[in-house]
Amino acid sequence: MERSTAILLVLAAYLVAMLAIGWNSRRSAATASSYYLGGRTLGPWVAALAANASSSSAWSLLGVSGFAYLQGMAALWLLPGCVGGFLINWILVAPRLRAQTGSSVTLTEFLAGPPGQRGRTAFVVFASVLTLLSLLTYIAAQMQAAGAAFVYSFEIPLWQGVIAGAALTVLYTLIGGYLAASRTDTVQGLLMVGVAVVVPIVGITALGGVDVLVAKVREVDGSFGDLFAGKTGLSAAAFALALCGIALGYPGQPHAVNKFMGMSDSASMRTARLVGIGWAMLLYPGMIVLGWLVRVQWPLAAGAHEDALFVASQNLLPPLVDGLVLAAVLAAIMSTVDGQMLVCASCVTHDLGLDHRADGVLARITVLAIGVGATLAAMVVPKNIFDHVLFAWAALGSAFGPLLLVRLFRGPIAPRWALASTATGGLLAIGGYYYPVLSSGFADRVLSWALALAVALVGAAHARRR
Repeated sequence: MERSTAILLVLAAYLVAMLAIGWNSRRSAATASSYYLGGRTLGPWVAALAANASSSSAWSLLGVSGFAYLQGMAALWLLPGCVGGFLINWILVAPRLRAQTGSSVTLTEFLAGPPGQRGRTAFVVFASVLTLLSLLTYIAAQMQAAGAAFVYSFEIPLWQGVIAGAALTVLYTLIGGYLAASRTDTVQGLLMVGVAVVVPIVGITALGGVDVLVAKVREVDGSFGDLFAGKTGLSAAAFALALCGIALGYPGQPHAVNKFMGMSDSASMRTARLVGIGWAMLLYPGMIVLGWLVRVQWPLAAGAHEDALFVASQNLLPPLVDGLVLAAVLAAIMSTVDGQMLVCASCVTHDLGLDHRADGVLARITVLAIGVGATLAAMVVPKNIFDHVLFAWAALGSAFGPLLLVRLFRGPIAPRWALASTATGGLLAIGGYYYPVLSSGFADRVLSWALALAVALVGAAHARRR
């Protein structure tokens, strides 16, 4: 059997399974509220794997391995950045957000507080617009990753690959909404972590063991073996802080934290926490090691570093298993994009109040429009999954993360202070991306987050004095 045929068979079986799950969930998405939050029925395993898969896009498989391929030992700073983010979410955010959400359907609604407060409308509009713009960038990056997967596997033009990956994701999200996304995310999360464990183990075994890998990594020219990628002084510190600062963005990702809002009251938070954190501790080290393996065994052309997983899979695995790796990449994409499209739809129809119907029709139209817009963007913007995802990640993380933490631990904040915090974090993150301070990633992931936290704390103190 030819490699492309074997991959196609595995991929077809996987896609049929995902659509079947979406179709099975359609009765649970009959109203707009259930379409967005699934009736708050998620169990611990589904909530954990869905939340993790939603916050771990193709960036986690292709971007992280590609970064490790380029930067070598410096990629280890991604571990406190990524695993640390899951610790923040599962220990600090998840239990409190589930308990305090009340009747709120979206993160914006929860942060805005009860209707009727002065400045609430301005906060909701700003938060919704920022969310839409950020997630459109994020989704476009995922569509690019889908295109790359199809191009590498079937040697088709990029635009065809982008359309193929986008069509499937939009379809099952349209059918089943939040529950379809959560249930498929569970399967996809298991597939992602399986690839992150199996492929590096097979690669290390084929190479001759861990000692051989370490020796070969040390032989790579340049700063590959340097923990700070050749930087010194303040630049080195800013570089490390920027990567560790990825952790700060996790509480601000609405497509991930809404899985905590959808957890059943009876679901075991302890079980969900163990599953969620354990998953992250397997996935990210595996993808870093995989990037190193490809660098020392199969050097890639300049600019092709984010193909590291595809190259390793093709050289190490039989075609049918290689097909599962492609499915895992699509899983990483779809598990993030479905939640993001639902958040975009909820911004338009629920937060901005543009739909007064209860049947979710406009929600589905919005999902379709966002999917089409992101797909078109994916075909015209330069391909760089790692940077595009971190741009949107930083904007959302700094805009909503500090405010959410203060809201959960210090109580309600007046909408005008919530707006000040969100605007400070979001706008400074965008500015820091285009005009980096000391190192790319420091201003947009760390400095903007810290300043937004300061504003939110002042707002909380002001509310307590009243």
